[in-house]
Amino acid sequence: MPPLTPGQVAYWQRRLEATATNADRARALWDLARAQAGQSEEAWADLVRLLSAWTQQHAASGPPRTR
Repeated sequence: MPPLTPGQVAYWQRRLEATATNADRARALWDLARAQAGQSEEAWADLVRLLSAWTQQHAASGPPRTR
């Protein structure tokens, strides 16, 4: 994946700062991940492994906390 340009970093920072809930943040981060993965099967596989590992690690800690 190519690194983000300064303009892209600023865009994603503004988008994340504009979120008010965990659901909003999740959508923004998912959109960022999709943009970065593009059509790369390797990048999508990395994303799946990352999310799977995170889910397994946090499943034992109980239900997700909300604000």
